[in-house]
Amino acid sequence: MKAFDFDAVAYDGDVYCNECLPEGVSVDDDDVSPIFADSEWDQAPVCCVCETAHDYVNIIGGES
Repeated sequence: MKAFDFDAVAYDGDVYCNECLPEGVSVDDDDVSPIFADSEWDQAPVCCVCETAHDYVNIIGGES
């Protein structure tokens, strides 16, 4: 997966798969933020609709 690719987005405070966005909402809408492959997360973002974990992102963390 290239750094600019994405299978999930953030919208209205939740994470959605591209195909799980509410009807009438597009990945191209201004209120939708792509979750790019090179983004860093503490844990894999999970779709609020189908509960798919998007583990293509960089998982950061570790012991403090």
